[in-house]
Amino acid sequence: MDSKKVVLGLGLILVIAFLGCAEQPPATPTPTTPVVTTPVVTTPVVTTPVVTTPPPATTPTATPVTTPATTPPVSGEPVKVCALFDPRVPVFKGNTEVIKMAVNEINSAGGIAGRKVEFYHEDTQRKVDIAVTAYRKAVLELGCDVIFFEGVTEETLAVIEEGAKLYNTKPHIFITSTAAMEQTLFPLTNYEKYKFVFNALPVGPDHHYGWTKPFFEDAKQYMGVKKVALFIEDAAWTVCSRDGCKYVTPFGTTETKAMKEWIRDEVGLDVVYVTNIAVGEKNFLPMLEMAKSRGAQYIFVRSSWYTDTVTLTKQWASSSARDVPLVLWGGPNHWSVFWNLTGGAALGVITSGAYDAPNIPPVSPLTRPFIEKTRSLGLSVDISSHNFYSEMYRIKEAMEKAGDPKNIDEVIKTIEGLEFKNHTLLPPHAAYLGYKDPRLHSYTGIPMPLPAQIQCNGQAVFISSPERIKGAGYSEEVANMMQPNAYKPPAELRKICGS
Repeated sequence: MDSKKVVLGLGLILVIAFLGCAEQPPATPTPTTPVVTTPVVTTPVVTTPVVTTPPPATTPTATPVTTPATTPPVSGEPVKVCALFDPRVPVFKGNTEVIKMAVNEINSAGGIAGRKVEFYHEDTQRKVDIAVTAYRKAVLELGCDVIFFEGVTEETLAVIEEGAKLYNTKPHIFITSTAAMEQTLFPLTNYEKYKFVFNALPVGPDHHYGWTKPFFEDAKQYMGVKKVALFIEDAAWTVCSRDGCKYVTPFGTTETKAMKEWIRDEVGLDVVYVTNIAVGEKNFLPMLEMAKSRGAQYIFVRSSWYTDTVTLTKQWASSSARDVPLVLWGGPNHWSVFWNLTGGAALGVITSGAYDAPNIPPVSPLTRPFIEKTRSLGLSVDISSHNFYSEMYRIKEAMEKAGDPKNIDEVIKTIEGLEFKNHTLLPPHAAYLGYKDPRLHSYTGIPMPLPAQIQCNGQAVFISSPERIKGAGYSEEVANMMQPNAYKPPAELRKICGS
């Protein structure tokens, strides 16, 4: 680890400064051929309340892919990949391992354009100053061409500013996974300065509305829910859920109401209780008892890895709310081992995604092989692990199409025009990074096929609407795996499973 110390406040000051000096991004070239052939997806996918100004009339235009160079690479230097993660956090350790796994696979298949890929890991300790120091080392000392980052918002904003200062010295690509819109604003508001920044998650309003609304629609349609309670993690990334948000960019305006408002106004459910969860909270019983006393029939928890969903689940299972379906957004509930972590208390819990289940729907040819390989290595993987693994393959494809892996400016242009078909979780239009609207360099928040109820012995039963999943661009095979009518109330599952 570089011993240089970086002033803690530098990154945050620069984040504030950049917002006042935005430049217009370059005009979008006229494509010669349409890149995306899947069903049209506007921003966001659902029709309301998010508004894109101006709204695309057709599938958003992609930057055309440049013709691959026919001359040999200018040098045989290796492609260098750095992962900046705190290995003390299990999910971050898993992310590091899947990136390394992808690198090893790529090297076994001949590398990138015949070049070996070298992998490096640096510990950020989840501290802004140490993260910036690690970033500088990755760029200046290790010479990394691609940097994967853990996605904690405060660190992310600081290192992006540092990266902008270093880019001309050492061009590189920065890929992270964060739900905060602030990261996406960098390339949106000043493209030339921050074009190296990519987000392997949907942008704020897409994440908090388009990606979430199907949970409540399905609860109403298939579970007969009329009253809901919301537990929302009190953190920077949840501002769109808690208060609503609006972002005006050179590519258009994107906005959403607070969750409690659009659930009431658009889904027609009564939000009877809303509470914010402090990061590090351990006592959830008062919240659970209050939700039950207010008549909630569905408890939705907007959580991340900083909400202790294991403790929350155990307390739910022993509370008066144990017969009210508990829905967990993020955390170890993404893992199959969540069943064991909770000692079986997770029976009946609905997770936003069973991302390493053996019976995971085969979104692409890579989906199940990825899970088989990670399970053989003893790894538990969540959504970010899928995304980082997939992004390593996108990098390979883009670098080879660009011709020279070291020509980062050209690689970035190629990424923006690439119809990437090898994501383990998403169809090409949802993983596309070249839309010239507020999704620029970010994923699109389409309905997912992986929400599942945890039933007997921890089995994941996928309960999304098959019609919605097919309409979102997933295959007939994936849509046919959806079993919303297989949902069972927690009390019934306890009888069936003998718990």
